[in-house]
Amino acid sequence: MQKLYIGKETYISLSNAHKALEELRQSGEFDFIIIDAEKSEPSRIVDVLSSSSLFNQSRILFIKRLYRNKKRSEIIEFLLEYLEKEKAEHIILWEDQKVSAITRYVKYFKKNKSLEVYDEINKRAFKTYAKELCQKNNIEVNQNILNILMERSNYNPERLNNNINKLKLLGKKEIVEKDVETSVSNTLENDIWKLLDEMNSPNGNPLTILETILEQGVDPYYILPMVARNIRLIALTKYLQSLNASYSQIASKLKIPPFTVKPLLTASDKYAWREVKKKYEKLCNLDYETKTGRIDPKLGLTLFCIIA
Repeated sequence: MQKLYIGKETYISLSNAHKALEELRQSGEFDFIIIDAEKSEPSRIVDVLSSSSLFNQSRILFIKRLYRNKKRSEIIEFLLEYLEKEKAEHIILWEDQKVSAITRYVKYFKKNKSLEVYDEINKRAFKTYAKELCQKNNIEVNQNILNILMERSNYNPERLNNNINKLKLLGKKEIVEKDVETSVSNTLENDIWKLLDEMNSPNGNPLTILETILEQGVDPYYILPMVARNIRLIALTKYLQSLNASYSQIASKLKIPPFTVKPLLTASDKYAWREVKKKYEKLCNLDYETKTGRIDPKLGLTLFCIIA
C-alpha cells in the first residue's frame, strides 16, 4: 500500500491515516517506522528508504509532514523514484495541510488512485459527519441534541470526537439534552473569549481557563489560531466602531451573524489599541517559536497567558 493523505481537515485525514496503518499492522508481521520528515535531514529519509533491501522483514513506513521540509524538492524527487520501483512497499504519507494538485508529489498519488484529500467541512457536511460518528459509537441522539452537540463542539471534528467519547462514558445508548449539558462544555469559541477576558482582567486567572481547554484534549496548535482570530475580530471591531459603522455594517464586513456584534463591541471596549498590538506581536513570536520547534506549544501558551 502506498497512500498520501492531505487537506485542511487534518484531524480526519490523520485519523484515516492511522486507521490504514492499523489495518496494515494487523495483517501481518512488520517493522513499523515513523519519520517526522519536517525536521529530518534528506539524507536520513533517503537512508531509511534505501535500507529496505538490507532486511527480509516487511516494513510499514509512516512519513509525516514531508512537505514542510525546507529541502522537500530533493526528498520528493528521490521518494517518487523509489515508490515507482518498490510498489510493494507499504508507505503512508500524511501532510497537515493542503498541497497543490499541480505538484508532482500529488499528481503521482492521484495517478495511482492512492490520494486521500480531506477538505474543510462546511456546517451542512459536518451534520452528516456528526450523525455518522454517533451511529458508529452506538449513541442515539435526536436532531435537536445533535445540533447542541455540534455547537458545543464548535463544528470541529476532533472536539466532536472527544465529546462523543465523554458521552459514551455515561453508558447510555440514548442521550438526552441534560446529558450533553452536563458532560460537554460550551464551545471552544466561548472558552477562548473567557481566556482573553481573564488575561485582560487585573485579577484574572487565565491559566485555569487554559488548563480546562487543554484537559478537553484540544490541540495547542488549534488554540493559537483561535486566539489570533478573536484578537483580530477585536481589532477590526474597534476600527469599524471608530468609523461609526452600524451593527449590520460590522456584521457584513466581519462576515459574522448580527447577534454576535454586541458581545464583540463589549469585548473591544475592554482593550486599548496598544494592548491589541502587544498581543498580536506576542502571538506572532509564539507562532514562529512553536513551528520552528524552539518552544513547546503548551509552554508557549502558558507564557502567553502570564505575560501577554
